[in-house]
Order: sequence, then structure tokens, then C-alpha cells
Amino acid sequence: MTGPFPHSAATFTVTGNLDSTVFAATGDLDCTVADHLHGRLLDEITLRPRALIVDLTRVGFCSARALRALLAASAEAHAAGIPCVTVSDQQAVRRPITLLKLDHVLLLHENLAAAREWLTVSHGVADVAGHR
Repeated sequence: MTGPFPHSAATFTVTGNLDSTVFAATGDLDCTVADHLHGRLLDEITLRPRALIVDLTRVGFCSARALRALLAASAEAHAAGIPCVTVSDQQAVRRPITLLKLDHVLLLHENLAAAREWLTVSHGVADVAGHR
């Protein structure tokens, strides 16, 4: 499912299988979309996937408010027992996360393959990495 946010070019795409959900954001995650971002992530957490991968590889900007939304959703996923990881190779996303030392909370990985491997090793979510 994909949809534009009000007043922004940002979109979300959600794909999944029995073992994981990939929640991909595209565009700029500014203050105008942060609440919607949080709400959509909570919708996915409510569905209780075995793992949640937040893919920010197509995000060009991530505001402090959007980071707060990501942190809150990650905490809620972990509280529900759902492993949650973040993926981005974009400097605009990685830099604030690492400078604020949030990479250990958001479990930041450079690409989907690395995130899937981590989930396989750490949580036994086999299908995520394409093996059984």
C-alpha cells in the first residue's frame, strides 16, 4: 500500500511475508509527516509481524521530529516483542542517527541484506533472509 502524505512528497510502501514486514519510506521525513509516519508504523506493529524492517534508503531528509517518531515506534515494537531494525545508506539519515548515538536503539544497518542477516542470526527469523 502506498500513499502520499499531506503537504509532502513522502510516501510509504509496505510489503511483507509471514516472517517480516518491510516498511519503506520515500522522500523527505520532515515535521509535516512525522505524526503520520508514527501512526503508520503503529498500524504495522498492531498487525504483529515477526520482524519489522524500516527501510529509509530512499529518504533524503529526516527531521528531529521524524527521528522521535522512529524511536517511539521502535520502542513500541520492542515492547511488543517484535524485532525492529532500520536500514539506510543515506548520509542525511545515518549522520544524525549516529551523531546522536541512536544507532544502537534504532539498530541501524546499511542495506536490507545486512538487516535481514542480523534478524536471522539474532532472532531466528529465517524467512527474512530467504532461508529456512
